[in-house]
Amino acid sequence: ASRRARASRRARARTMMYHYVDPQGREQGPFAYAHLAKWFKAGYLRPNLGCRRQDETTYARTVTQALLEDGAMHGVPEHMLGEVVRPTTAARTGGGGATTVNVPPPPATTATTSVGRSEEDVAECMERLMMVLDHVLAIVLEGGLRAEFGEVWMDMLHTPPPWTLETTLRELKANWGSLFSTQPRRMREIEVLLDAAIRQRKNQPIAAGGLARDVSSAAVALLNACPKTFPPEVIEHLRVAWEECEKIRAHLHA
Repeated sequence: ASRRARASRRARARTMMYHYVDPQGREQGPFAYAHLAKWFKAGYLRPNLGCRRQDETTYARTVTQALLEDGAMHGVPEHMLGEVVRPTTAARTGGGGATTVNVPPPPATTATTSVGRSEEDVAECMERLMMVLDHVLAIVLEGGLRAEFGEVWMDMLHTPPPWTLETTLRELKANWGSLFSTQPRRMREIEVLLDAAIRQRKNQPIAAGGLARDVSSAAVALLNACPKTFPPEVIEHLRVAWEECEKIRAHLHA
């Protein structure tokens, strides 16, 4: 498919939001397909919860059915649909038996001459970056809270899970000092990413030109500041996310 067709499909998918009925019978939403998929895999959404797309009037489908049947319109290849509804335990890992695994530091900053990037190229980079952060920062937040506070970890939150990237960043900002006291504070980076997440929620361009470079640099710096004493499976998520964000940062700075 052409870049224009992919961009059109992404724009349409962003307007296709979803609602679900929680176990208490309350309607929740609207949320993006990507958020439903992430929360489903993390075990926050029961497979049989009623779900409807924003252009539907009744809860005729379950969350599982909606994720499977609508995957194609959100760019999920047919052979990957099974992975969308396959639960994972990575985000539910407790703090016991943590092993230190080093995350590679960012490369030394060098002077570069920025070349022009098309708006479409920047938009694709930003969309991928936000998707990676949405996935990994929720794991980092929950992992840190579980390790520090054990069974009462949810009492430390202003907003209980499931989280959007915006609420994850707000919780990281509020809890960073108590969770990661030995790590450098990254409030400026969190603010930069929070502004980008708010713009994404409002379906506005996340960033353009120099702002996109600032957002990608903030993502790399924030991930590099995360503690390195999580269980290995959490660290692996962190490592992969760091590499993805660094590739995007390098591309935008090239």
